[in-house]
Amino acid sequence: MCKHILNAQVAIRSPCCKKWFDCAECHQETEKHPLLQSTEMTFACKKCRKCFRKDAAEFEDADEYCPHCD
Repeated sequence: MCKHILNAQVAIRSPCCKKWFDCAECHQETEKHPLLQSTEMTFACKKCRKCFRKDAAEFEDADEYCPHCD
């Protein structure tokens, strides 16, 4: 459970270590390396468990939600 984002809807797949995290801050607290920013990030919805990709350069607040559920 993420202590940084209240009711986090998605998990982020880290492009550097290929592990899943609730947010970038969770990655930073757990790993000894910085989160590698990629142009295309992979997310997994915690509700429907479907994965989807988003362009990090065009990321908006609305992108924190699953396109399959909302």
